[in-house]
Amino acid sequence: MIKRVMQVSLAILITFALVLPAVAGTQKIGYANLQKALNECEAGRAAKESLQKKAEGLEADLNAKQEELKKMKAEIDSKRSIWNKETVNAKEELFVNKSRAFEAQFRAYNEEINSTKQAEEAAIIDEFAGIVEELAKKRGYTYVLERSLGGLLYASPDDDLTTEVIKIHNNRFSKRGR
Repeated sequence: MIKRVMQVSLAILITFALVLPAVAGTQKIGYANLQKALNECEAGRAAKESLQKKAEGLEADLNAKQEELKKMKAEIDSKRSIWNKETVNAKEELFVNKSRAFEAQFRAYNEEINSTKQAEEAAIIDEFAGIVEELAKKRGYTYVLERSLGGLLYASPDDDLTTEVIKIHNNRFSKRGR
């Protein structure tokens, strides 16, 4: 739904961009692929690497707990015939409770990873927006479109700001050590 609205909005914007030059003078349109910039800039790669390390740590914790649950289940299955009914019920209840806790922790870890990823990406993309605005003003662009949203079918490579956005962002990133 949102993607469709964005496509329609982009189509309207392009229509105005093509019609207005005849009325208002010359318009200059540029574009940038912010997804590509996010994947290739130093800050994006560093954020991805940091997130990967964090995810690996959380995964190791989950794997240990999952192994504990497997052992617990195997013990219940192997000793079911030896234990009395109360012991079996108590062990099964404990197993169910630990399984639910494991599932809740798994969901919490996934939410934590996703929210961290979204926050880091949003911060970098906000920085890109500032850089794009600077470049647009410097080069005299009236509009700068986002290429990776899928609404831009063709544009001259001369109007692609992506590489410059990456270079400027990397320069600023390395200077301040983000």
